[in-house]
Amino acid sequence: MLTKKRVIKVTLESVKGTYVAGTQAILAGDLKINIESEKIERPGSGKYLGGEHAKAKGLTYGVCTFTTELRGTGASGLEAGLAILLQACKLKKAGEVYNLHSNAADDKCISIDAWLDGEKRGLAGAAGKVKFIGESGKITMLEFEFHGIWQTPSGEAMPAHAPSSALPIPVKGATCTVDGEAMKWSKFELDLNNDIQPMLDANATDGVEYFEVRNWDPQLSIDPEATLTATYDFFGKQEAGTLVAVSFAFTDGTDTITFAMPKYQYEQIDEGDRSGQYVYNINGSCLNDSGDDAVTITAS
Repeated sequence: MLTKKRVIKVTLESVKGTYVAGTQAILAGDLKINIESEKIERPGSGKYLGGEHAKAKGLTYGVCTFTTELRGTGASGLEAGLAILLQACKLKKAGEVYNLHSNAADDKCISIDAWLDGEKRGLAGAAGKVKFIGESGKITMLEFEFHGIWQTPSGEAMPAHAPSSALPIPVKGATCTVDGEAMKWSKFELDLNNDIQPMLDANATDGVEYFEVRNWDPQLSIDPEATLTATYDFFGKQEAGTLVAVSFAFTDGTDTITFAMPKYQYEQIDEGDRSGQYVYNINGSCLNDSGDDAVTITAS
């Protein structure tokens, strides 16, 4: 079995927690899918030190992690696989607009099938977390982590696998504003910080009906060029707790992906060095402005 021979397919579930065979191929890297099982200690007879009885099985679930590229459809949209994955990460889809939301009725779960060179593993009722990482001149990568109901592995040949052939959207030609100011930065990291929790149900086979995102706390890191205080007072705004709007967009000439955060708070500002250039390494929180709009992603 070869580590390079790994493929993954996903699909949205019509009933959360009810497995559906994966149909949408994902262009994934660093794919891993494994079981997580709690083991409950049991007391021995009391006559001897150490363990004596087999540990009991506790909550059991699966974790799937992988990376993929930020890609469009070539027709002003987000690539089909990404559209599915983001919906299971607490991002509600309305046309080509994706925003964090607070309505459990709008939650989506996915089923995941992964083939590891002849062995098939899977998850059902999966919900996830995602981190966007981009650097100037390169491409934006998405790091996913999904928790779901573990499906018993089986031997199965690698299936036909044809993910979208669309090219990734580069981090260049960007339009980036912070607090209304055009700023030059070389990299960003946006972590939704989703809190994934199981929906416990004693009626379910493993005591879990499905997984869901119970909360989120988006954090954005950027590295703008340092400026004189008279030009832009980063530290003054940090001390005052000033909330600023952040927006940046990338395009390949056909598809444009825009990230919008209407209320961003500077929390940490450190000195940085970009090949001899003085920059600030900034991290902060993305907050709601008017409802569920802490982070909005729009494909156009």
